Amino acid sequence: MRIAILGINQESICHAHSILDGDNSALITIYTEDAEAGFSEIPPEAIILNEVLESISSKWYGLVPEALDRDTPSSTSSSWLVKALAIRLAERGAKFLLHTRISNIDEVNQEISFRGGGQIPSGIQRYDQLLDYR
Repeated sequence: MRIAILGINQESICHAHSILDGDNSALITIYTEDAEAGFSEIPPEAIILNEVLESISSKWYGLVPEALDRDTPSSTSSSWLVKALAIRLAERGAKFLLHTRISNIDEVNQEISFRGGGQIPSGIQRYDQLLDYR
């Protein structure tokens, strides 16, 4: 199954991990206009890192910097957590198209047209399921 996810945030990355937990053969592509996972131009919602880490699988994230305050609400903690979740997701085979703008979504033919600065500069890709987190 080809899964297209639009946008990178904690919810979208965790959803992608849960899809792979249920079907490790799923082909997940994440499209985002951000240049780096977790560090968008719009600061993410502040989280208390320890509370969030208790609510998600430890298999879903890698190293989160020790210097982060884990008991105080922080958008910096949120950014680093999304980055750690995204790194682990890439290790599980997901493909990220960073700095990429969606130019068209054809829901009838289940195709996404895109242009950007990622590993694939532009094109049209088919999907079986579309999840929009923008």
